[in-house]
Amino acid sequence: MGPRADKHDDVYDRQIRLWGADAQKKMSNARVLYINLTGVTCEIMKNLVLAGVAAVVCDSRPYPEAVREMPCSFFHAEDMESAASEKGSSQCTVAKSVQPKVEELNPLLAGRNSIEERPIAELSDDFFTQFDAIVASRLTVEEAKRISTSLQKVDEGKLFIVTDTFGFDGCAHLDFGASHKYRRELGKDKLSDLMPVEPYLSMADMMSVPLEGATGRWDKSVPRILVLHRLLMDYWSLVDKPEFVKFAQDWLAINKLSSSALSSDVQDCSLETLGEIAQHPEVSPVCAVLGGILGNEVIKSLTGKGEPANNVMMFSGFDGGCRSFLLKKN
Repeated sequence: MGPRADKHDDVYDRQIRLWGADAQKKMSNARVLYINLTGVTCEIMKNLVLAGVAAVVCDSRPYPEAVREMPCSFFHAEDMESAASEKGSSQCTVAKSVQPKVEELNPLLAGRNSIEERPIAELSDDFFTQFDAIVASRLTVEEAKRISTSLQKVDEGKLFIVTDTFGFDGCAHLDFGASHKYRRELGKDKLSDLMPVEPYLSMADMMSVPLEGATGRWDKSVPRILVLHRLLMDYWSLVDKPEFVKFAQDWLAINKLSSSALSSDVQDCSLETLGEIAQHPEVSPVCAVLGGILGNEVIKSLTGKGEPANNVMMFSGFDGGCRSFLLKKN
């Protein structure tokens, strides 16, 4: 055992005590792809890089315009813009601008983190299959389906998360892969036999489920946060964005939903208010909390320890609750 191995064990000592040496080794050998950085995906990336998981950032959007309002403490747009100006390069991609900050987080990952500056449309299907997990924000439904289809072609299960936050709410779709197996924690140092994720639905299938029928045992109507996420995914995907209220009205009609689907007992939100949220969606505490929860889901996937949050996860900042919802294929 050399000096680097000793330093590795010293830095990750608490994690090794918590998850075990084998789990830490799997994390240290893994690479996670982050597509389109937002407040919540930056929080996930920060947590995992500090835990020893290498990051590959894929974000071809122009910097700083694309992330000027991002609420992230280690990737503050004004600080990054100032640093870029000092180097004489004020225009670059988001991926390029964040690269030095990612390297600073964990020197033990030097040489393992990287970036990809090509747009998603220019990347081959094989590109996505080389990573152990993919965490994405601001994807279109079609992009999510394409990546999901690519991951279905490989034998091993690979986690694919599509997540966004909007105001005090956040939502994530989680696809652990059809072949993913895990061990449920039964107590201190006790794990179950290997178990599959059941019922399983791919990301492509989740995105294809008609929202009008997306109900469950505890949800007699489609969950408001799920409706909001899909509405905003479709709105954000447009290059030339129309007036939000008219877009939302048409979208609700196409999806056979009423405007009441956007309200709840604790939050009666008008389309005008939602339009403001669509323009300025991210709130720092919401990103931090949901990012911490989803980072733990990535660790579960990489280590195979712990029951995963299958299918859809919804976070409400009004009560601080985070719950799962199961989309079912018709």
